[in-house]
Amino acid sequence: MNTENGMTLVELQNILGSRIHVTLSDGLTPEQRQIENEQSRLIMGIAKQMINNGQLILQTEKLAAQNKALVSSVAMRLIGE
Repeated sequence: MNTENGMTLVELQNILGSRIHVTLSDGLTPEQRQIENEQSRLIMGIAKQMINNGQLILQTEKLAAQNKALVSSVAMRLIGE
């Protein structure tokens, strides 16, 4: 999934991998670890929404490809087609 102003799933994967390394770092104080964990939770929530949005787009595109009547459906308007 690549949007004009958005992030690709590969970019998201790289960010999530970076967060894992930061979170598992041994050199963090308890306060730093808490901050990093909060940031990781925020990023994880956004990532889940991005993945859900991608799934909606794929499902809608698949249905539209199978049934040309869906071209003017609410789902197609939601994904901007």
